Amino acid sequence: MTEQTPALDRFRNSLFIDYEKWHDGVGYDLDALRELTPAERSTAESRLDATHDWRDVEALAVLAQLGSPTAEPSLRNALRSGSHEIRLAVLRHAPHLADDDTRSAALVQALETATPFDGFTATLEQVEKFHPPAIVDALWRGLTTRQGDVAAHYAAMLAFIYGKADSTFDWSMRPLFLKFNTEKTAERNAAIAELRTRIGAKE
Repeated sequence: MTEQTPALDRFRNSLFIDYEKWHDGVGYDLDALRELTPAERSTAESRLDATHDWRDVEALAVLAQLGSPTAEPSLRNALRSGSHEIRLAVLRHAPHLADDDTRSAALVQALETATPFDGFTATLEQVEKFHPPAIVDALWRGLTTRQGDVAAHYAAMLAFIYGKADSTFDWSMRPLFLKFNTEKTAERNAAIAELRTRIGAKE
């Protein structure tokens, strides 16, 4: 029987996520994962579920890079059937698995459902780098269909995409963005009209 390395215990221990680790976004011990023997990698992979958490996705992406024959299929399955948060994690940690159409579809779905406490930041980070017409259209739709604080960030992202803002939330345009944080249809429509004028976007 082959004696296991200390790295396996380190990795197993890292699978237990307490509130502090969850709050701070701490992932599993990837350095320990890379130190495992091939047999130990198989043991570690058996503890992972690509549809469970972004940490599992991140670890499986490392295992795929290390030559696991089953990690990549697990990630592909998660990209097809996982929650929008899981799909975003796959796009982040294994972007080569998604073609542009798949990536766009995942981001459009996320834009339609993500909330400030559920995948919102990760969605906007992806959109900042990748925004074909389907994603731009989803942002415009979100200005009327999403809650006010979300719509405000979509307006800011549109200003950035149209080249009228220096960042994805340009504070010099903050007064305009905040106008979207309302549930009143007339006020939201007026804000949209003002945004279109400011960034030169036609209806």
